[in-house]
Amino acid sequence: MKSNLSTLLLTLTCGVTGLVVPAQQPAGDPYEALAKFQFGQSRQPLALIEEQIRKTAPADYAAIEARLLPVLKAPETPKDAKRYICRWLGLVGSAACVPAVAELLTDPDLSHPARMALEPMPAPAAGAALRAALPKLHGKLLVGVIGSIGVRRDALAVEALSQFVGDTDPTVAGAAIAALGQIGTEQAALALDNARVPETLARTLARARLTAASHLAKSGSSAQAVAIYRGLMSAQQPQAVRVAALQGLIGALPLTDAVRLILDMLQGDDATMRAATISAFARSSDTAMKASVAAELPNMKPAGQLILLAVLADQPDAAARPGVLKVLNSANSDALRVAALECLAVHGEAADVPTLVGLASDPAAAVAAAARKTLQRLGKSGVDDALLRLVESPRPSDRAVVLGTLAARRVESALPILARLLGNPDASLATEAAKALGIMGKTEQIKDLAGVLASTDNATLRNAAAEAAKAICRRATDKPAAGAFLLSALQKSEAAPARIALLETLVYAGGEPALNSVLAHLRHADRSIGNAAARALIDWPDVTAGPHLIDLAKNTPDASQVIVVLRDGCLRLADMDDQPLAERVNILRGVLAVAKRTEEKSRALAALANMPSLAAMELLQANAKDPALQTDAVKAAIKLSRQLAAVYHRQTLAALEAIKAQAGTDELRAQVAAAIRAAQNAGQSPDGFILAWMLAGPFTEEGKDGGALFDIAFAPENASAKIDWRPATASKSGLVELDKMFRGENRVAYLRTQITSSQEQDAQLEMGSDDGIKVWLNGKVVHANNAIRPCAPGQDKVRVKLKQGVNHLLLKVTQGGGEWSACCRLRAVGGKELPDLAVGPSVE
Repeated sequence: MKSNLSTLLLTLTCGVTGLVVPAQQPAGDPYEALAKFQFGQSRQPLALIEEQIRKTAPADYAAIEARLLPVLKAPETPKDAKRYICRWLGLVGSAACVPAVAELLTDPDLSHPARMALEPMPAPAAGAALRAALPKLHGKLLVGVIGSIGVRRDALAVEALSQFVGDTDPTVAGAAIAALGQIGTEQAALALDNARVPETLARTLARARLTAASHLAKSGSSAQAVAIYRGLMSAQQPQAVRVAALQGLIGALPLTDAVRLILDMLQGDDATMRAATISAFARSSDTAMKASVAAELPNMKPAGQLILLAVLADQPDAAARPGVLKVLNSANSDALRVAALECLAVHGEAADVPTLVGLASDPAAAVAAAARKTLQRLGKSGVDDALLRLVESPRPSDRAVVLGTLAARRVESALPILARLLGNPDASLATEAAKALGIMGKTEQIKDLAGVLASTDNATLRNAAAEAAKAICRRATDKPAAGAFLLSALQKSEAAPARIALLETLVYAGGEPALNSVLAHLRHADRSIGNAAARALIDWPDVTAGPHLIDLAKNTPDASQVIVVLRDGCLRLADMDDQPLAERVNILRGVLAVAKRTEEKSRALAALANMPSLAAMELLQANAKDPALQTDAVKAAIKLSRQLAAVYHRQTLAALEAIKAQAGTDELRAQVAAAIRAAQNAGQSPDGFILAWMLAGPFTEEGKDGGALFDIAFAPENASAKIDWRPATASKSGLVELDKMFRGENRVAYLRTQITSSQEQDAQLEMGSDDGIKVWLNGKVVHANNAIRPCAPGQDKVRVKLKQGVNHLLLKVTQGGGEWSACCRLRAVGGKELPDLAVGPSVE
């Protein structure tokens, strides 16, 4: 245990140089070793002494000092050792060590360590030693000692330092001036007042006087500090000095005078001093001063009021509300009223809610907007309750403002009230309640909104309720429950407008029962209802509507409706890359069978080019026989072959050969021939990047970001799970751009492939990912890095062993936001090509 402690101490001591020397048991007394220490030798003795100091109570420092002093005084002790001793004496030293340390002040090599020992030492003898050394030194050594005297704020040194203010060496003179400022007594301030310095030291003198004034103000000599600050605010002083003097003066003056100064500066013409005043006011912790300044708001000029209101808007600790309200009530300009409202957002209270609600309907648009924003931002207690008390105000404009504000503030306690107001005889109030529910309502409020849709004959209210229900459905996690409320209301409704509104809203809930209801209404005797059902089917959110859309397009006699069904319904669903691939291909198969016009067929062929499945290639091959569609079908097949060739190698080549034989022009045949050549080289790039993958995803979990999803085991991590895998081909650089395949944030995708090796051999996987990546080989995790980063090849490397035969590789890639991609390269451990490999997922 002791050996481990010594190693730790030595590591800490050597941390400055980055060198860690293995610790050994000390051969003897560390103080004896210290007497011979030189840089380059083992620091173990030093580490042991430092550990002793750390463990010793201050009352017992004298014992350590007594051990260090003889070593310091010995002429044969190396200077390297004396430097360490001085550093330690700065902590453990007393008046007893001062004479020995003082002797070193004149040594060019040891003067600085000696000052570091004396500077923090509380013993008066340390100050006396520094003062006594002044006449003996010159140049840098003198400047250093003067600086240490300033740090100690040694009032006894003022007279001696004053002699150096006029020194011919400007460095010495500047150090003496600065030290007098640090000392900051009345005598030191007087010495600075009487100083006559060249222009080159004028700024140094001004800074020293500012420092002295600050010390005087803190020590209670405010009158002297004020005099200095006022003198430094003269126009002859540099701007930075004037600014600092103003800020110091504000803090040094009596409250009444400080308030008057702040007000004068805020309303003055000097922009620099005005900015300095604002800064000093904002940084001040003097709440009484801030309250006094704020109380003067109503008495200021409009320009000054605007400035102070803007400052107070960022000062929540200032008692500004009374003054702000007076300005708000008396201001003659919209700009002032807006500024007061913005300030009231920080300082306003529940009692101000009625006033703000009234102003939210002010004829001046800027004032009304500011009042609404302030209502939303008010943070004091009781504001929500004050708003709730105004929900049923007799003024319609007030009700609208209150309901909108409650929604914007997400006041959940208002939900029952809002639901109740949906049935209010005043349709305008009910409409505003519906709008508010659209912003903050939950699934259970859909029942009330659906009731309104089923019963009201007011079109405005119906539209508002429908939009609110749609908004809630969009964000609902329990969409079946939302759909159940809507279906229940639909069954009870009689009027066509009610049924139409409910059918339109069902689209946002989705689900099989809702879809069946929409299908049943397609045959309704009232054609307006039937048309609404058709529109709902066309807008359905998932591919379950696909077969029914194809049937509708096949059976409707209206040619224009066929076009709408195919374009807005079928082709839209086929483009939804978050839907199952097989169903999307089947929808396009139906479009090609039903469509009468070339336009819809061409769009379907173009969509098939982005669907990596053999079924899509078969459809393209079949349609390439049609002279009217051949060019579109061939181009789509060529594009699709780039995604399929690495995975479905044999089938892709066969399809391309068949399409080449069918091509009616030399140009098309040449394009297909080029695609065949490209397909023959699929699988793995020449430099080892894996190009052929199967892809699954995206997978998400409510409330989890990308990093939190890293360790959640989704279905692809279960070997027996049924997964909808789709081919994915990396670019030639090996990059699989997941963000171009899946939209959204906070999700996970999986990539899998097979590596067939002719022999057992060691290999290296080199991976890059955006964001995190986890890797399994043959069912075992071989690498995991829950990173947030852009993707670059070779970011992570791991050695693996490939077995003879088929090896299964699985990658999990997380996405937080922004770009999303991964790449994987397979090489020998030394970086060379691996022999006798075949790469590609098994899909035969």
